[in-house]
Amino acid sequence: MARQKGIIKLKGTIGDITFYKTQDGHLAREKGGIDASRIASDPAFQRTRENGSEFGRAGKAGKVLRTALRALLLNSADGRMVSRLTQQMVKVIQADMVSERGLRNVIDGEAELLIGFEFNIRGKLGTSLFAPFVATIDRVSGEITVDLASFIPANMIAAPSGTTHFKIISAGAEIDFEAEMENPVKLTTTFQSKLTTISGAN
Repeated sequence: MARQKGIIKLKGTIGDITFYKTQDGHLAREKGGIDASRIASDPAFQRTRENGSEFGRAGKAGKVLRTALRALLLNSADGRMVSRLTQQMVKVIQADMVSERGLRNVIDGEAELLIGFEFNIRGKLGTSLFAPFVATIDRVSGEITVDLASFIPANMIAAPSGTTHFKIISAGAEIDFEAEMENPVKLTTTFQSKLTTISGAN
């Protein structure tokens, strides 16, 4: 991969070079690679097929999670959230110590590795809200609780310049990752606090 410089930026393919634009700017790369049929059948690429299978599974799992939380992510996710979530899902799957390589999955992996994942890397919760809170899940009753003690907004919220009001939105989802695309999201519940001024007055 090479970065394009100069006044004229190209898009498309010339010979074996492909020119394209990303969030990182205008780039260029050489076409190439191994024939897909060889990767699919050659024993030498067994590990490649295993990695590809698990990466695809991670991508599907990430899409299921994003779908469950879509209402919250419409105006809050950053441009690289999808790829970052997929990478984290790969780690979840790789933590599966039960299944064979290539068959590892989210259910037998470590979903706890998703704790703390930031859907907006430019607006992290830990650098926006400084008020302490505790989130708990009671799997028997199906209840999700977020306990947030009273706080002074001006002291505990790092709001962008010009912000006058805020509200806190929380959500919980019941997801069956094994179902994949066959109705995997069983339930999504959201809660919104009332709109409050940063000064603390209603």
